[in-house]
Amino acid sequence: MIKVAMCVSEAVPFAKTGGLADVAGALPQALKKINVDSIVVMPGYGFIFEKKYDLKKISENMVVELNNSTREPFDLYTTTYNDVDFYFIKNDNFFNRENLYGTPLGDYEDNNIRFGFFSKAVFKVLEKISFIPDIIHLHDYHFALVSVLLRDLQVKNLKSPFLKTRAVFTIHNIAYQGIYDKDTLAKCGIGSEYFNIDGLEFFGKVNFMKAGIVYSDKITTVSPTYAKEILTGQNGYGLDGVLKSRQEDLLGIINGIDYDVWNPASDPNISKNYDISDLGGKQTCKKTLINNLFHPERFENKPLLGMVSRLSEQKGIDLIVDAMDLIMQNDLYLVILGTGDEKYHHLLQKLAEKYRLKFNLEIGYSDKMSREIYSGADIFLMPSNYEPCGLGQLISLKYGTIPVVRNTGGLADTIIDIISANDIENGGQGFKFNNYSTDKFYSALMRAIDFYKDKKLWNRIIINGMSCNFSWEYSAEKYRELYENLSRKE
Repeated sequence: MIKVAMCVSEAVPFAKTGGLADVAGALPQALKKINVDSIVVMPGYGFIFEKKYDLKKISENMVVELNNSTREPFDLYTTTYNDVDFYFIKNDNFFNRENLYGTPLGDYEDNNIRFGFFSKAVFKVLEKISFIPDIIHLHDYHFALVSVLLRDLQVKNLKSPFLKTRAVFTIHNIAYQGIYDKDTLAKCGIGSEYFNIDGLEFFGKVNFMKAGIVYSDKITTVSPTYAKEILTGQNGYGLDGVLKSRQEDLLGIINGIDYDVWNPASDPNISKNYDISDLGGKQTCKKTLINNLFHPERFENKPLLGMVSRLSEQKGIDLIVDAMDLIMQNDLYLVILGTGDEKYHHLLQKLAEKYRLKFNLEIGYSDKMSREIYSGADIFLMPSNYEPCGLGQLISLKYGTIPVVRNTGGLADTIIDIISANDIENGGQGFKFNNYSTDKFYSALMRAIDFYKDKKLWNRIIINGMSCNFSWEYSAEKYRELYENLSRKE
């Protein structure tokens, strides 16, 4: 049985800021079901210990030698969730903070040290629990230094238990790279020999994302189209050249969603459950959501647009803002749930005040309200500038809420565009636009609204969407195949 240790900065249900947490919560469970022994190692954030997760302390006062003059202690806790063992590295100096990575004003200034400490602690944890993995699977830049430390161990310590361990590095979003001052290496006790153009050096600084790309045995990303896009200057964010040098070791595996978690037939957080054989509950969900947000007299024939998103430029919020006056000329409702950049908070708040009878804005995140939007909306907006995979469109399809998306990354791989009624016969379940512009976005939205007016066609689109299967089973099989091929290499 292949043994895999996942190193992540967040995982459902313990900590979440985005889609990475959904992946880290679901993939290990899917792997378990196909005979891959997977565990998860993550930071023990203070708020995790305030909740009832039945955490058990395994060890205390374990020590990481961060550098020649700095030693950092930590306690080790564990719990089991969905048959997967999770291990939490508890160091209150680094992880007992209100947020995971920073405040709305910016990242924590010591993130390089926080992530460096965790990366070193991983090896202590794996030895302590006697779990020597065939594969260490690293997710995003936060703990990419693990790949460097693993390589260093294998070169310098021929008695290391990790000599045969291989590293897989998954890029969830290449725009976030973890770029720090050169002295990061000394602070984290990593040799200066790694600071060169073929190593961690990136325009005079240290780049954690580059570390994962250079020193891991295989690199994956979260959709086939995104794997191609990040090889370009436009979408590689300065790392396209490094990725091209590792192109033979790069592949895209589409993310899945957990249909035990996201299922309108059993979701306890929506007004009325429904499935593909009886969509009556969806209309009830729409009525409840509109009545709660807008208190209208009549709503049945008006489309309800919904968006659940991080409020950032990546997610196309600038297109929403620019198109708002045009959108509001139509007889419809719009609800947006999310949090993100202060700039977009202010812009959207002004528009919500201007169009308060038709546009409702909720700054923040509520799992319950997100589900109310997925189930109650007719059309889901996801006009992303770029989208490595995207989970929102996958969830919206399951809930029969039809996505309007830009043709990029995972959105390109998962949404079948509808231009004419013939496209519905061929499985069409969404509306795409290519160029990142307000006009193209608005045109795709109007196309969706035109189809919405024909209730027969619209119901067929809903059924197409709800019939899609983007479960983790397919993705887990691809990962198992990757792990097995890699572990067989000497």
